[in-house]
Amino acid sequence: MTTFLLIWAGRLLTAVGSSISGFALGLWIYQQTGSVTQFATGLLLGFAPGMLAAPAAGVLVDRHRRRTVLLCADAAAMLAAVAMAAAEATGHLAVWQVYATTVVESCCATFQWPALAAAVTGMVRPEQRGRAGAMTQTALAGAQLLGPMLAALLLGAGGLRAVLLTDVVSFALGLLTLLIARFPEPAGHRDRPPGRATDAAQRRGWRTELAEGRRLLTGQPGLRHLLRVVTVLNAAEAAATALLLPLVLAGTPADGQNAAVATVSTAGGLGLAAGSVAMSIWSGPRRPLAWVTSATVLSGGAVLAAGLHPRPAALAAAAFTFFLGLPVVTSCAQVLWQSAVAAEAQGRVFALRRMFTQAGTLLGYLLAGPLAAQVCEPLVAPGGPLDSTLGRLLGTDRDRGSALLLCCTGLLLAVTGLAGRRHTVEALPPPEPIGCDRTALTRIPANSTDAEPL
Repeated sequence: MTTFLLIWAGRLLTAVGSSISGFALGLWIYQQTGSVTQFATGLLLGFAPGMLAAPAAGVLVDRHRRRTVLLCADAAAMLAAVAMAAAEATGHLAVWQVYATTVVESCCATFQWPALAAAVTGMVRPEQRGRAGAMTQTALAGAQLLGPMLAALLLGAGGLRAVLLTDVVSFALGLLTLLIARFPEPAGHRDRPPGRATDAAQRRGWRTELAEGRRLLTGQPGLRHLLRVVTVLNAAEAAATALLLPLVLAGTPADGQNAAVATVSTAGGLGLAAGSVAMSIWSGPRRPLAWVTSATVLSGGAVLAAGLHPRPAALAAAAFTFFLGLPVVTSCAQVLWQSAVAAEAQGRVFALRRMFTQAGTLLGYLLAGPLAAQVCEPLVAPGGPLDSTLGRLLGTDRDRGSALLLCCTGLLLAVTGLAGRRHTVEALPPPEPIGCDRTALTRIPANSTDAEPL
């Protein structure tokens, strides 16, 4: 785990720096333009370019050394951050430059995270993969929690220039950890000059490799179920995040709205942190797919309860419970994919998986508002067709559309989790890590008793 811990520390610093700059630059765009549309455009550019680049990123990650891919992606992102810091220092920073940097960093992240996830397979022993995945989730959760707070402190102390310099320093430290670390590569990448593709990759075309990646991503019923669960979970997280604010405001007097919003947001962050830390300490369950099902149903039940009782205290409890289950699903799913997909193909598989899950997040953000206002609200509003039946079950007379959509989202999430409870994932024999005694590897069971053990 020593190499992984070094890389993890670098990823944590980079994620915190990106979170700080992302929050501060979004605020800067809104202050400069006063336009919600331009602010939302910046958020969209953080998702869409990376989704489009995911197929190409997956192929390149599998064709080249993972360490080389990580170095190039981090260097490109740091250069973009340096250019933006220089523009701000000279007084020429414009909104379009922030957009361009956001596009570059979104594409770089599409290379970084699949390369890192694939490299972890060779860095750590099979019984430690769940812990490694949870630690990665902890880094992201910590960055999300610390980013806005640190951004506010830096903006107050040194303005936007301090924020941008911090982002550059975080990328430099992340690059330094990659330069120091030496981690194993798949067999086809060993002893090859950096920057050159493997012989197998040179004989195959991009379409063939992408088709193979799609087949491996959904080649087993259990893996298809995992992809559905993670995609729906990301969509539910985005929709719930968009719907919670109006529900909190609708159920709280004006003088207590700020405290109520802060309470619900903090509860969600604490749940995410608690789940991530717990999974980081624990080596992982012996039946990860069963835990994926249980955590998904628990999260769906929390969202359903939030829709039925949209009061600040109930919403805070639901937010804590939902985000508590999120790291369980993501870390267990990561272990299953790592065990079922050969190391030399994991770049493509993880990049395509990221594309699907980000699409779920994007759909959740885009559809939550229109569905709540134009579809659900007319159904349960006073005088609507469901006012006297379903409308009475909702614990609010205001913003019933958001409450109903939360209930539907929770039901969809729970049903999606239960639909694959009988699936299994067949695991491949684990590759022998470089420099590790084969007899020291612990043979862990797969996700269920009737699946073939590792």
